[in-house]
Order: sequence, then structure tokens, then C-alpha cells
Amino acid sequence: MRRRIPPGIVLIGALILALLLGALCTRIAVDRPWLGVDLAVLQGGVVVERVVDGSPLTGSVGAAVLAIGAPGKAFVRLDAADLVEEPDALGDGMRLRRFFARQAQLDAILRSDPVLMVVEQGGSEQTIAVTAAPGRPVTDLPWPFWTQLFVGAVGWTLGAWVVTLRPRDAAAWMLLLSGLGLAMAAQAAAIYSTRELALDARTFGAVSRANGFGTLLYGIGMVTLFLIYPRRLVRGSALGLPAAMIGIMIFLVVAVDWPGNVPMVQPFVTAIMAVLLAAIVAQLVANRRDPAARAMLGWLGLSVILGAGGFVLTVIIPPLMGRPPVLEQSTAFLLFLIIYVGVALGVARYRLFDLADWSVGVLFYAIGVVLLLGLDALLIYVMAIDRLPALSLSLAAVCLIYLPLRHRLSRWSRRGSGLPMEELYRLITEIAQLPDARLQMERIKALWGDIFHPLAIHQVPQAEMGTLRAGAPILADEGRTLLIPRGVNTPAFRLDYAGQGGRLFSTRDVRQAATISHLLDDTLGRHLAYKEAVAEERTRINRDMHDNIGILLLSALHSGNAERKNTLIRQTLSDLREIVSNPMQAPLPLLHLIADLRAELGEAVEAAGVELVWEKVDLPDTTLPSQTVQMLRAFLREAVSNMLRHANARRATASVTISEGWICASLADDGSGFEVEDAVKGNGLENLRSRMLESGGEFLIDSSSTGTRVSARISLAPSPAEALG
Repeated sequence: MRRRIPPGIVLIGALILALLLGALCTRIAVDRPWLGVDLAVLQGGVVVERVVDGSPLTGSVGAAVLAIGAPGKAFVRLDAADLVEEPDALGDGMRLRRFFARQAQLDAILRSDPVLMVVEQGGSEQTIAVTAAPGRPVTDLPWPFWTQLFVGAVGWTLGAWVVTLRPRDAAAWMLLLSGLGLAMAAQAAAIYSTRELALDARTFGAVSRANGFGTLLYGIGMVTLFLIYPRRLVRGSALGLPAAMIGIMIFLVVAVDWPGNVPMVQPFVTAIMAVLLAAIVAQLVANRRDPAARAMLGWLGLSVILGAGGFVLTVIIPPLMGRPPVLEQSTAFLLFLIIYVGVALGVARYRLFDLADWSVGVLFYAIGVVLLLGLDALLIYVMAIDRLPALSLSLAAVCLIYLPLRHRLSRWSRRGSGLPMEELYRLITEIAQLPDARLQMERIKALWGDIFHPLAIHQVPQAEMGTLRAGAPILADEGRTLLIPRGVNTPAFRLDYAGQGGRLFSTRDVRQAATISHLLDDTLGRHLAYKEAVAEERTRINRDMHDNIGILLLSALHSGNAERKNTLIRQTLSDLREIVSNPMQAPLPLLHLIADLRAELGEAVEAAGVELVWEKVDLPDTTLPSQTVQMLRAFLREAVSNMLRHANARRATASVTISEGWICASLADDGSGFEVEDAVKGNGLENLRSRMLESGGEFLIDSSSTGTRVSARISLAPSPAEALG
């Protein structure tokens, strides 16, 4: 099996190769005679813009350079065309031939010693002799030189990296081909566009040919790429048509009548860009039902429109109309880099799910830049306003008019992407209050459908939960699927194709789904906790009523004294109110509690003909926590009630003692006993047993034919709620 080279190794290798080519270009650029001046065009003439320290031209900054010459050689009068950055902009073959001939003549003068420069300053002319250095310092190379080297390095390296990621994808190889063309064009242009004054004919001819060849090679790669990606539009020999046609253009420009045909490069580039846009439109039509392809094409198309359209509008069209380029060529190469990076991201299929949002954002910023530049140009060239006031007015107009409008347009473009928060909260609350769990799941599923409008929603079974270990929703299948993980109270869901198949899910959808999922799970959990608390409170009321109310009613039932019966009924009603409205009763002194229980229980057993004896124990004067009071009262009441119903006893003994943080209580009778299992099945003893065990205490029943003993051990420590209170 053939082993793939890791992408990181290829990326490093491509970068090293790009750096070596950049070093070669730098060597060519510095291996020139150097005067130590920066020349610029001003009002159709050449002026000195900067001079290095120690030069004979010191003090001549701003002076016009009329001509240069050398001993024994004719002087050559300088004009603005000698400093043109891109020779293609000169327009016709005759002017180009003259330009290259003058470049060779000027280069020969620069290699003389000394170089004689005729300058005019303050209305007077003087000839200054300057000795040209044999080489140009690297530090003197301007930033446009490095910008173009950077563009070339990025184009080549990025193309090689994408090929490594997708070696069997023809589109990746076309991207690499266009990257090679971009590198050739940009790095060749870096040499001649940043020259001090002139290059020799051999060097200028080689780099100019390389620039034209690279530019058209870039076109071959891009046009062919969009004919096969994301869907193959043409097959067979038709696929080679762009290479054949552009190959003819390359032959005409590079090999036939050079440099006479060099002006044809710009019309050729314009035609290639038009074909490229047509291919993008054809891809949009062919992929109108594929959201992933549309997401790619939206980003790719925007990249091409911004890069190619910006290059044509700022570099190619102005010279065709007899005006200077809006952007220097070194800056314009950054526009090609925009195209290349956008296409590389699409071919590498990087974060396709976010391309739509990115495209909209970039488009809004691009419109702002175009409006700023267009308004600035209108104020300068049409209304004849100076550059600084024109720029200030343009910035003010864009900030005050376009930016607020952009905000509104951005909100409009995202309409329908979710429910209003008020509506969302209402729906989630209604779901939480549904009594049936199955109906809740159906409504949750419908909620996700109302928010994202997917083509399909599936509840993910437990077997597939391995893909949903993340705590937040995740994207799958390049944004075609949104996976919502299982919460504490909600199931996991799989949503396919958002917007009824019209778009991909994005990270914005992930953030929204995470918020809704958390809110839904939290609301369901809170409502479930509320229902459990209600059920627990009902159980407590039922238990307390059985434990505490039963003995009072039993006493009232057996009492023959009408006044006593009324007293017991009033006490029953009072206890009932306490049970319902005041579950956490106040602490009570132990001695008071025992006195109340002796009176209450004694009357109950006396009415039933049973003698109740309390063991004499020295009890401390301490206050019991409310929970202990309730437990002890409930235990003795239930024990007496159970004895009266089941034991057939004539005599009973009650005991209450305190030892090492525990209160121990018991009730023993001389009855015939009963089946403990049958007695425990009732609500009273079972409730009592549960309450004792939950509080960490003990509860025991020992019954035989000679009598029954019921005992309990209750903690004297307050409950956590009482301790906090």
C-alpha cells in the first residue's frame, strides 16, 4: 500500500521551496547598480523623493531629474514612462518596444562610473556626478517587493497543501496549477515593479515573460477548476479547451513578436475572468439542489468577484480608458490572493457550514470598501475636490449612511432563523407542563422543527450515543447534520438539512441549539423537581395525618365525656392545620413534650380500658429539634394506636431515655401479640419505619403470644435545613 506523505511535511517542503524562489528573486533584485535614490513621478516629470545619507544628491530632495548620462555617452532625458510599474499599462506595442529599448540604454548608463544626473531645483539646472554602488542593499527593497513575494509563496504553498489533503481530487491539482501561475506572476513582477530606475534587457525580458506566462497559467487552473468543481460540467476533450485556448494566448504573448503582443495580456485576462464568472454561474445552476455545493460556490464566487472584479476595475479598465491604474500592481496582487485563498478553502472543504455566514459578512465589508473608493473617486475626478477633503467626506458618508443600513440588512438576511425569545420561552414552558412524557418528546421534536426547519428529525437511540459525547451540539457531514446531545431530561436528536434542504447548519445554529437545549433541559428538570417536591409533600401530609391525627380521633371516639371529646376534636383540627401549613414546627423542650404525650396517650388508653405506666427516668432539661419532636410524637402515637387495634392488651409500659446524642423510646404491652409482617403492611408502621431509617435512626418490633415491644432510636441532631435556619 502506498504511504501518504503527511500534510505537514508537504507544507514545510512547499514553504521551503517558496522561500528558495523568493531568495532567488531577491538576489536578482539586489544584483543591480544602485544610485541610492528613490525617484517618483510628479506632474508628468521625474523627481527625487528620497536620498540615502552621504550621497552627492543630498539636498536635492524634491528636485526634478531631467536626464542622466555618463562620460562618453549621450544623455537620456527621463520621462514618467521610465518609472511605470507594469509595462502592460503602456497600451500598445510601439510604446512597449520604446520602453524596453530605453530600459536597456538606462541600465548601461547606470553601470558607468560616474553617472551624471541633470537636476533642476529652484529654476536652475546642475549636473551631479554619482557613483553607483555595484549592488542594492536588501534593506532598500520597498514593501511592495515583499508583498508580491508573499503572495507568490502563499499561492504555491497553499496549493501544495490542498493537493496533499486531497491527492485524488482533480480540482486540487488545478488549484496547485493556478498557485504555480500566481507565484510566477507575483514574484516576477516583484523584480521589475520595484526597480530603482532600470533593468537590463535580458533580465527585464525574462521576468516580463514569466509574469505574462504565470498570469495566463493562473487562468488555465481557475477556469478548469470551476468546470469540474464542485460538479463536473464538461467531459472528455472539451475539458482541455480552456488550456488550449489560453495556451494559444500564452504563445502569442511570450513567443510571438515579444514585446509587441504584451499589451494583449490585459484583454486576455479580462476575457478569462468573464469565462470564469460564467463557469461559476453554471455551477450555481447545476448545484441548486445541493446546499453544501451552494455554500462552497457562494464563498468561491464571492472570492472571485472581489478579487478578479477588483483587479479588473482598478488595474485593467483605467489604462484602457486612458487613466492611470487605481491600485499599484504590487497591491493588486493581493486581490488575486483573495481569490486563491477563497478557492483553496472551498476545495479543501474547510468549514463549509460557515461559508454562507462568512460570505455575507465579507460581502457587506466589500460593498463598504467599494462605496468608499467610488465616492472618493467621484468627489476627486468629477467634482474636483482635493484628496484629503474628498476622503473625509467619503468616510463620513459611509459611516453615517451605509453602516446603519448594513446593520439592518444583516438582521434582515438572518430573519426566520429562529423563534422570538418570548415565543420560545412560552413553548418550552408548555412542554414542561405536559403530563405525558411521550407527548413531551413529540413536542420537543416539533420545537426543533419550528426553529431549524430540517428535512428530517430523528431521535437518536442509545446505541448511537457514542458520537454525542460532547456536552454541546455538534455538526456532522460538513454541516448537513446537526447532532443535539442527550441532556439530563431530554433525548438526543439528529437534524438533517436545515431550511428544508436549502442550507447547511452553521456554527451560529450550533450556538443557538446549545442555548435552547440548555434552557429546555433546565426547564424540564425544574418542573420535574417541582412535581417531585409536590409528591413528597403530599406523602408527608398523608404520613403525618396518619401518625398524629389517628390517635387523637381514636381518643375522641372512645371518650364518653362530651367536653373532652370536643377538646380532642379541637386539638385534632389544630394539629391538622400545623401539618398542612407549618411542616417545620418549632423546637420543643423534652419535658414539656413528655408531659403532653403522657396526658394525651393516657386518656386514649384509659378510654379503651388499658393501663399505661411510664417508667421513671431522670430526663435532662433539654430542647429537642423539631424533626426529633415530630418523630418521637409520631412513634409513641402510632405504637399506642397499633396496640389498641391489634394487641388486646390490658397493661402497657412506656419508656423514654437519652444516651450519647440519641433519644430511645419504647412501648411494651402484655397482649396476645400479632403477626409483625401483617402489621407492617399497613401505612402506619411502614411509614414510621421509613421515616426512622431515612433519618438514620432505628425501628424494631418484637411480638409474641406474651406481648409486644416496639422500640425506636432517634437522633438528637437537627436536620440540615434546621441547622441552616
